[in-house]
Amino acid sequence: MNDNGVSGDDARAQAAHWYARLQTLPVSARTLEEFFAWRRIEGNRDAYIAVDRFYNQAGSLADRPAILAATEQAMNRPAHRSSSRGFSIGTLAAAAVALLVVGVTLIAEWPAGGDRYATRIGEQRKLMLADGSRVMLDTDTAMMVKFVDGARRVSLDHGQAFFTVAHDAARPFTVDAGGARVLATGTQFDVHRNGDTIDVTLVEGSVRVSADDRPVARLRAGQALTLNGGRVSPIKAVDTAPATAWTRGRIVLDGMTLQDAITAVNRYVDTPVRLDAAGFAEARISGAVDTGDARSFAAAVTAVLPLKAQTDADGSISLRQ
Repeated sequence: MNDNGVSGDDARAQAAHWYARLQTLPVSARTLEEFFAWRRIEGNRDAYIAVDRFYNQAGSLADRPAILAATEQAMNRPAHRSSSRGFSIGTLAAAAVALLVVGVTLIAEWPAGGDRYATRIGEQRKLMLADGSRVMLDTDTAMMVKFVDGARRVSLDHGQAFFTVAHDAARPFTVDAGGARVLATGTQFDVHRNGDTIDVTLVEGSVRVSADDRPVARLRAGQALTLNGGRVSPIKAVDTAPATAWTRGRIVLDGMTLQDAITAVNRYVDTPVRLDAAGFAEARISGAVDTGDARSFAAAVTAVLPLKAQTDADGSISLRQ
C-alpha cells in the first residue's frame, strides 16, 4: 500500500481504468492533467507500466483463446472496489475486451529519449506519447520520435499517421517527412508519405507547412495540400471524414479511379488485387470497403463493371474481362 493508502491491486485497477479511458477520443486537456497527477502518486506509475506490459504481451486476444478465457473468467468474478476511487479490479478485464473491439492496436508511453515504431502490412497501431499526444499509425508505416528540451520531433519514414497533439506552446511539435515539415502546438492532422509525395490534411486547429526549410502554407481545419519533390499543390478544401476514414478501418472510394482504388486497397493486404483489363483503369467507382477486405472490394467492382474476379494460386485476385 502506498503513502496515499492505495493497495497494489487498487493501483492496477485504476491503471486499467486510465488505460481504457485514454483510448476514447477525444481526450480533453483536463483528463490528461488528471492522469498525470494520478501517475505521480507513488506506485501508480509502476502499475500503469504493468498494465501496458500486459497488453503488449497479450497482443491480439482474438488469436489467444487462453487469454480470452481468463479475461472472461475475471469479468465474472465479484468486483473488488477501492475505498478512494471506486474503480473495479475487473476493469482490467473490461479494458482487455475493449481492445478486442478496437482490433490489432497497442498503446504505449514512449521514452523521452526517442524510439522507432512501425506497423506491418494490414496492421494499425495506437500510441500515446509521453507528453499526452496521441498517434495512430496506418498500415506499413515507420516513424521515429524524439523529445528534447524545447522540442517534440517526429520523423515519418514512410506510411501514414494521424496525430492528436497535446497543446504545449513552449514545445512545438514537428513532423518531418522527407523535405516537408509540419509544425503544430495543439491540433489534429494526418500525414501520408509515399515516396516523394507527402499529403497533409488538417482536421482541427492550424499547422504551418514548410518544404526544404522554406515556409509553404498555413492550413486551417478542413484543408489539405500535397508536396511532391519541389512542387506544392494549391491548398484545397476537403471533407476530412473520408480522408481519415482509415482510422476507423474504412477506405472511402467515392469518385476514385479503379486503378487508384486498387492501390488504396492493396496497402492493407499481402496478396494484392491486380487489374488485367487496362481499359478500365480510369473507370470511376464509388462506395466504401473495410481495410484488408480485398474480396468484398473485388465483388463490388464486378457488380458494377463488366469484369470478373479470379483468385490466383498465390491468393491474389485478378480483375479481368
